[in-house]
Amino acid sequence: MKSEQALKLAQRLGDLIRQHRTLHYTQSTFAKMIGVSRSTVQKLEQGEVVKSDVLFEALVVLQLQGSLLDEINELAADVGGYNARQRKTNKTQVINDDF
Repeated sequence: MKSEQALKLAQRLGDLIRQHRTLHYTQSTFAKMIGVSRSTVQKLEQGEVVKSDVLFEALVVLQLQGSLLDEINELAADVGGYNARQRKTNKTQVINDDF
């Protein structure tokens, strides 16, 4: 069984991909660009299970890779999670190299 958050993420990403894809490409043309069948694009846009490389390629072709983190952060906030973009820190590490 999939978690509610995973299902929401898949649906939101599918909607996002569909919205941007329809501005420039038909499903058939887009499918050829990412190397899958049109039915796979339909599944992707409906939030169904597809291979992660297909999802990532679709996001890259549509230049939406940053949207993946945005969607994850929104879902995490909905359930009280952490912000993935806040994990990067600029901490300076002092190395003691006095032997």
